[in-house]
Amino acid sequence: MKNLLIASIILFAQTVTGQNLESVAGNWAGSIEITGQNLITEFTFSYHDNDLDGTVDIPQQMAFNLPVEFTRIEGDSLVFQFQTGTGAAVFRGELDSERMTISGTFHQMNMTYPFSIRKNDGESADQRSGQGGEELLIETRAGEISGTLRLAEKPAPLIVLLTGSGAQDRDETVAGFKVFGEMANLLYQNGFSSFRYDDRGVGRSTGEQDATLNDLSDDLLDVLAHLENEYADQVTHTILLGHSQGGLVSVISAVRKEVDGIIFMGAPFLRGDEIINSQIRTISEAQGIADDIVEQNLEFQERIYDVIRNADNWDEIEQDLYDRLESQINELPEQQREALGDMNSFIRSQINRQLSAAKTDWFKSFIEYDPAQDVRELNIPLLVLFGEKDTQVIFGPNREKAEELRDEAELMMQIVEIESANHLFQRANSGLPSEYGMLEKEFAPGFAEAIIEWLNSI
Repeated sequence: MKNLLIASIILFAQTVTGQNLESVAGNWAGSIEITGQNLITEFTFSYHDNDLDGTVDIPQQMAFNLPVEFTRIEGDSLVFQFQTGTGAAVFRGELDSERMTISGTFHQMNMTYPFSIRKNDGESADQRSGQGGEELLIETRAGEISGTLRLAEKPAPLIVLLTGSGAQDRDETVAGFKVFGEMANLLYQNGFSSFRYDDRGVGRSTGEQDATLNDLSDDLLDVLAHLENEYADQVTHTILLGHSQGGLVSVISAVRKEVDGIIFMGAPFLRGDEIINSQIRTISEAQGIADDIVEQNLEFQERIYDVIRNADNWDEIEQDLYDRLESQINELPEQQREALGDMNSFIRSQINRQLSAAKTDWFKSFIEYDPAQDVRELNIPLLVLFGEKDTQVIFGPNREKAEELRDEAELMMQIVEIESANHLFQRANSGLPSEYGMLEKEFAPGFAEAIIEWLNSI
């Protein structure tokens, strides 16, 4: 699940919108050539409402999920950048639409180096994961879903992997950790089949990216229908494994179509607005943010929820956010203020960025959906995995809710706590998202064992 702290004010470079650039959305990888050495760069670009933005990972520098802003789009010329402690790091490149490459120069602190990145399509996903499998392109009512089917050597349960929120690739690559790539490999080694797929707008998958939870359930049901029709003789059971938001999509789908079980991997059992509020409290506490500031942010968050639920005007919220940003910018050193350019334009672009997620159909569906009623209806085996140090789907309140539902509805639910695990089920220190990229790219002890033991029991 992406970090949903809408009220947190983070200063980044100015965004400029441009023409229709849907083809740029997706995963890109390449390098910056610095004095004969290649600095690996991995980008995820997103396209929504005619805006292009994204994130960049630089694994060799332990930098992950740095927000990227596009500051100029003119024809095939693209300028995009991310902020560092010493100012903007800027990429000026040319898009080759035929080869799907962007090449040009990288600028930082008066130094210039060549860079080149290439878009990763669906066929290369398994090569990047070091895994085999069959590439599928499945027609859905909203477009096409691209994914990888990895079948066991003999008929076996099929586990369909569902990613968390945000534009995720089939490997669910987060801070350099290919969560579902590793999961698919783990399942295959233990005699199970799997199918994992790119979200809408990623790889070769198409469809409107601003999709509600029900829309994502529609995608899953179409995927399941295809797999059922084409591979029935190779599948003994169909199990859904939903990570974070993927758990919600699993529940919605399981009450619409019969499946043989669900694995909830760090998935919420509370309504979306409660999940976000608990994130704010937990992460703010870990970062040492004063209680009065936390309460102000929570109050601001509630105002956002009210606007969304009541379809009210955003003007008052935007003015409040403008005043907050202006106050913070005025406290910056003069050199940093000057680097931002025109203050009014910068603040307006930040307001658009800060509130863009909150204005989506997806966000409304997320904060309003309460999974409890649907979970009560599930008469199938359920495995619920929580990370002890998860700061995104907080262990305590979500476990309490899961236990309450299990006991009230007499569910076939097994609940397992993975000691010292974060939201990605790595062995963690603080559990904060900022730590993900610094940890070993492997699952915490007990996680894989719990899944395989449960699968073998059903």
